[in-house]
Amino acid sequence: MTKKQWIFAGIAAVFIAAIALFADLYSKAVPPRWVPWQEARLSGTTPGEPDEILLENRTLRVRTAGETVWETEPEIPVQDVLWQDIDHDGSRELLLLCWRQGRYGDSRPFWVEENDTSWSQHIFIYDWTGDTMRPIWMASELGREVETWSFGETRRLVLTDRRGEETAWDWLSWGLTNIPLVPAELTFAVLGDNLIHRQIYDYAFRRQNGDFSFCYEPLADELSQYDVTAIQQEGLFVTEPSEYASFPLIGTPIQVGEALADAGFSVVSCAGNHALDCGTEAIDRTASFFADRGILSPGIQATTDGGFRAYEVLEKNGIRCAFLGFTQTTNGHRLPEDTPWSLHTLDNEDQVLDALAEARADADLVVVFVHWGTEYAAEPDETQLRWARLFAEGGADVALGTHPHVLQPVEWVEGRDGHKTLVYYSLGNCISAQSDPACRLGGLAWFTAVLEDGVCRIAESGLKTVETLEETGRYTVALVPS
Repeated sequence: MTKKQWIFAGIAAVFIAAIALFADLYSKAVPPRWVPWQEARLSGTTPGEPDEILLENRTLRVRTAGETVWETEPEIPVQDVLWQDIDHDGSRELLLLCWRQGRYGDSRPFWVEENDTSWSQHIFIYDWTGDTMRPIWMASELGREVETWSFGETRRLVLTDRRGEETAWDWLSWGLTNIPLVPAELTFAVLGDNLIHRQIYDYAFRRQNGDFSFCYEPLADELSQYDVTAIQQEGLFVTEPSEYASFPLIGTPIQVGEALADAGFSVVSCAGNHALDCGTEAIDRTASFFADRGILSPGIQATTDGGFRAYEVLEKNGIRCAFLGFTQTTNGHRLPEDTPWSLHTLDNEDQVLDALAEARADADLVVVFVHWGTEYAAEPDETQLRWARLFAEGGADVALGTHPHVLQPVEWVEGRDGHKTLVYYSLGNCISAQSDPACRLGGLAWFTAVLEDGVCRIAESGLKTVETLEETGRYTVALVPS
């Protein structure tokens, strides 16, 4: 190669390097060219919200009474905006799909010594305080090239990248968590009356050192297959042996609660005709016992709660469930005058329907435990049939009946608006020392709830039979082979 050729080659190399350097600097100086910058004008729809949220020329402004009260910084260009209740607290949040130089901004992990200067995509979430926006979550680099996003009836955020692939995100505890795009699914197993007669607790204290786990051990494998397991507690908890009783009043040793917790029950319904047998002290003790262990006890409330709480909530697998509990009778015991809400009854129809409406507005799935009907009757009575219709009209998805101590039919009941409720009229006994063969058989109600496109439905359901078994004074409950 001649000297002249060497000179030209050198100049070309420098020129190419300069172009590469310029391209690199340019790519770091501006966001990627593929970004589809959006513009939007959103208006507040409820009192207390800002009047207008305006996205123009990559800048977002929040306006109230004609004045701009908050806007994004020029160095944070905004690609798109959403105004939705992402954290499910009842008020909407401001979601920004935006860009910034550097993956972390001012706050970065301790192991990152220095922020880079390349552009990266982020999601910022803000709360409206009444006069400005307060940041509550500032995501690090998303790690994907998000072209569009949406917030549908399923109350989850869906991101679509440049390849058309979708990912779903939800605020499950704090911050956004990636969740499956497939429909949310939750499986349930529910047992009937947990009726601990004297024969059962005498054996437990005499032979098992007060441990009642043996009662439920044969069901362990079956119950482990479900996401949510529930049972009806017949008789509330006492601590003194002098208070133990099983007829005509029921005082259940608190050690039974330990066995239920160890068995993994998520929900223990406690509204029943024997709930006041040992006074409000037993209600307080039982409610506190389960609350301390993260177990729901619909139908009763501690007298310190301060007022009627219509339902309890469990959220799992992306499905929000409301559980209500009611009893038809109280065995002649009067509700406490100062805390009548400590036991939920069917006495006030309007209150029951209001509770259902409140639960329906807050949850994807509404489940009612109801202690009703005629003891030892194989068919539901008129009161049960009437309330089943009211539950359907009130929007309940499932009604789970107890108290007759024997199995009764299962059916779908339709309300006036077409809403259908799956009604198990009576699940009979889970475990008891009753000698009648019909009382030794109970039901394990199982059903699957599916949440898709904002609508929750019961996709599958059925009833398995359980049986109380007794051998030399040892009572257990086991699944009857199908």
